[in-house]
Amino acid sequence: MAIYHLSMQIISRSKGQSAVAAAAYRSGEKLHDERTDEQKFYARHVQPETMILTPSNAPECMKDRNRLWNEVEKVEKRKDSQLARELNIALPIELSHDQQKELIQSFVQNEFVQKGMVADIAIHRDDANNPHAHIMLTMRNLDQDGFGKKNRDWNADFANAKENNRGYVKNSEGCLSIREQWANYANQALEEAQSKERITHLSHENRGLEVLPTIHLGHVAHDMEKKGKQSDRGQINRERQDYNQVVIDLQTYRRQREAHLQKMQEKEKQFSFSTDIEKTQIQKAASLLNQKVVSLDDISKRHDKLRKMSNRHDPIERHFHVQQQQFLNVSNYYDRVRDLNREIKQNEEKVDELKGSLNPFKLKENNMMKRRYLDKISDLESNKSSYEKSIQTYKESLRFSSEEEFYERYKEFSQQKENRLHQIKYEKQQIQVETKVLLQAEEAIKMAKIREISSHYPDLKTAGKYLSYENALKLEKHVDMAKKTPVTLDFIRKAIKNQEDDLYKLKKDLKIFQTEKDHLNKIKSQVTSLEKTEKELDKLSNIPGEAAKRLVSKKARQHYEELQHETNHYRENLKEKGYKGPGDLNKRQGEIRELEQQVIPTIEKDIKVKEHVIETVSGIFDAIQQATHNEEQAQQRHQLRTIRNTNINRSKNQGPDLTH
Repeated sequence: MAIYHLSMQIISRSKGQSAVAAAAYRSGEKLHDERTDEQKFYARHVQPETMILTPSNAPECMKDRNRLWNEVEKVEKRKDSQLARELNIALPIELSHDQQKELIQSFVQNEFVQKGMVADIAIHRDDANNPHAHIMLTMRNLDQDGFGKKNRDWNADFANAKENNRGYVKNSEGCLSIREQWANYANQALEEAQSKERITHLSHENRGLEVLPTIHLGHVAHDMEKKGKQSDRGQINRERQDYNQVVIDLQTYRRQREAHLQKMQEKEKQFSFSTDIEKTQIQKAASLLNQKVVSLDDISKRHDKLRKMSNRHDPIERHFHVQQQQFLNVSNYYDRVRDLNREIKQNEEKVDELKGSLNPFKLKENNMMKRRYLDKISDLESNKSSYEKSIQTYKESLRFSSEEEFYERYKEFSQQKENRLHQIKYEKQQIQVETKVLLQAEEAIKMAKIREISSHYPDLKTAGKYLSYENALKLEKHVDMAKKTPVTLDFIRKAIKNQEDDLYKLKKDLKIFQTEKDHLNKIKSQVTSLEKTEKELDKLSNIPGEAAKRLVSKKARQHYEELQHETNHYRENLKEKGYKGPGDLNKRQGEIRELEQQVIPTIEKDIKVKEHVIETVSGIFDAIQQATHNEEQAQQRHQLRTIRNTNINRSKNQGPDLTH
């Protein structure tokens, strides 16, 4: 979950602090403090990711951390000097490391560095659940010679930072606080990363939350808690968490109660626009779902569950079908083996009979018959072996080892199959019944909503039943407007016409502006070209020897004449375009720039608003018109059926014509 934390402090000598030591601690680098001639180094298990951002006018040496903060220490002479400002900001864990780095760079660059401050950033990731950035900021103006005077204008950005960590801007009316700015930057990054998490700079009190906010542990308390030791700050958080749990339970009860009341109000409104049959259908669905009030969302969720149940039936039925076929196969194989054993035995008996024959006159014939029987026995044995191998392949999947065990398993399977398929058949019937009840309730709820929405639009008093549910939802968004003004087709037609007229005028103004801008750009381009050719002509006219060169060189003379012709061409074109000199051109371009900055954005915004309004109102118009058109068609069909039925009845009453 993305958390909000932004705290600020002043690093000051009066607190016994050193800018070099602070930078060394935050960056994890070894720095030399020239003022005290000491090495400052604080080892870290995870090396921070660091960077220094400098204004465009800063000397290159300011990107050296050791040089930067020693220069700060050197320029500050007082024993209570304020050396730097520091921000401590929690980074959203929903962002990747690169996204976190890009976010903090963008925020610091735009909010501090562009104003002239040097920013030393260190991102700490010792705890994966608590990535945060330390930002040390310089407090003096900077130029190529180094630090100058302290810039008091920057103080407005950090007003009251020491007292309440809020950092309100008080010098610039309408300017956002640093805390709010950070929330905006972070939320923009979260949105771009397609994360649904958001943070806010507002306190629980300002957000209307009854829970107490936990306090920031700090690295000392955090390390203690991590090692299993209780800290004072950790204890405060534990007590607040216990209190918050009670508050959350109470808030949950309130939300549930409010949701129940809202549902009952929705049911009352729903039933006020439902027929008696529709009320019964809705009540059936509510009973089915074991709820007092049923909504389309409830019905949709139940439909999904029923679909999942139904989808589970097919694989089960296919599984039983496959296993049934396997059992049948094995049963057929055993039957075939028994038949083959019987045939083998019969042929063996015939061989034995031939062996017992003592008639010497039939010896040759008997030998031939014996050979045929033996060959047949061999074929039968081969077939039997093939079936036995086939049986063997099913033993593991059907879990049997002998013929007796197979038939026991077959019997168990048949019973199991019969029970399960009977259950599936019952479930399918139940699904069909439930689906029918849900579909009827869904249609009843939609019709109630259609009648409710139609009641606010005069043209839908009778045509409402021909309004589609999708169009009813579109019209629902504009019910508040319909309650105040009778929204008829004529009213909407006029509204669209007025908006389209306004849109045409706005687009015309925008086109006129763009034409004038393009016209001035062309004049400016030709003025630039004219100045270039005039300059070249003056150069050729004033250089000694050029005139003589043109007398003897056809190429030089031709070039000079082309420049003269080009100059005259530009002058005539500019005269035709109304060019009255550089002063007039600059004035007109200034007017265009002023329009572009102050007027055109408003026109473009108004165009988008008008287009959106036209699209919205056209949607209302189309929805109502479609319903009224459907009503007209239904009436025409009814009239045709009435005429046809009348003609048929008249024909029947008159009987056949027997005069001919």
